[in-house]
Amino acid sequence: MGFSFDSCILSGSNMSMEIAKEKAENQTWRDLPLELLISVMTNLEIEDNVRASAVCKPWYEAAVSVRITDQPPWLMYFPMSRNSYEFYNPSNSKRHTKELPKSLAGSKVRYSKDGWLLMCKSISTDFVLFNPFTMDLVVLPDLELWHGYQLVGFSCAPTSSDCVVLIIKDYDPGHVTIRTWSPGETTWTSMQVSSQFLDAKRNYVVFSNGLFYCLNLRNSLAGFDPSLRTWNVLDISPPVCPDHIDDESWYEGKFMVGYKGDVFLICTFGNAEPLVFKLDLTLRVWVKKENIGSLTIFGSINSCESRTYVHEGLLRDSIYFPKLCDNENRCVTYSFDEGRYHPRREHNVNWGKQPSSENIWIEPPENALELI
Repeated sequence: MGFSFDSCILSGSNMSMEIAKEKAENQTWRDLPLELLISVMTNLEIEDNVRASAVCKPWYEAAVSVRITDQPPWLMYFPMSRNSYEFYNPSNSKRHTKELPKSLAGSKVRYSKDGWLLMCKSISTDFVLFNPFTMDLVVLPDLELWHGYQLVGFSCAPTSSDCVVLIIKDYDPGHVTIRTWSPGETTWTSMQVSSQFLDAKRNYVVFSNGLFYCLNLRNSLAGFDPSLRTWNVLDISPPVCPDHIDDESWYEGKFMVGYKGDVFLICTFGNAEPLVFKLDLTLRVWVKKENIGSLTIFGSINSCESRTYVHEGLLRDSIYFPKLCDNENRCVTYSFDEGRYHPRREHNVNWGKQPSSENIWIEPPENALELI
């Protein structure tokens, strides 16, 4: 049998090609270079990012490197004296106390968004926007003895020209009166529409995708567009009441919160499992959710916040309440993963007999620790 050096080289080359081909065919996603993995991870939603990080060490490193961790909101409450307020940072369990400006002594919080509070004294119609971190104060025009407002809110911080403050009430039977104010205006802009909508005991208002969504006691949903100044009671089927829940309980204990254009409704019933519904404008229904996935929701009567991936000391797929009801004195969390409530004893916060309406979730600025 003949043998040549050239044939040996050719044979070796073919073997190398076969090995390279075999390696290429056996490659998996795990073998992708780190740069490509990072490129893939940047396009994943946080829930998928977390799942991908559990595949293997390279995937974990790539996922964590692009994962944006949201800072949790702080909890704010007012002692019975109402001359001061206290912040509680749930990520490090630290508390900070500040004095309330004298002009706001005795005022109550009606709404919170973007680190600002909409406040008003119970015997006054004068509203103010107050930043409890910077101590900035914006006094809104007088409402001319306009008592009995039922729904209030604002779209964003008053430092933005896009800010709209909204106040709604039943002025006459069958009519809804809407008043708005924006930075730079010296008076409220008023409009009245024919509507049987309002039947509200609590402040269910969420600003999302350019609209104020308003929920009444009977779970009817309306939308107000501040740019077009239009009010519409939406043709949305209300969430279905479970058979074991009585009507009175069904109409109470609700929280409405927005997240990146989505609107969620949380219904609580004492110590029973909370129900979560997501608004589907296409199908015109509230869709019941078995869990909230990567979200963490912080709910209170006058303010709700939502986050995707919070500090590792807090829980995803959970709802945090300052307290579930007035006779409790600790922050309570409901975990959908565990299917139960449990007090956050590690936070060492005791609210005493303070009403749950006096506890507010608020978004701190990045330099919050410097300001307090």
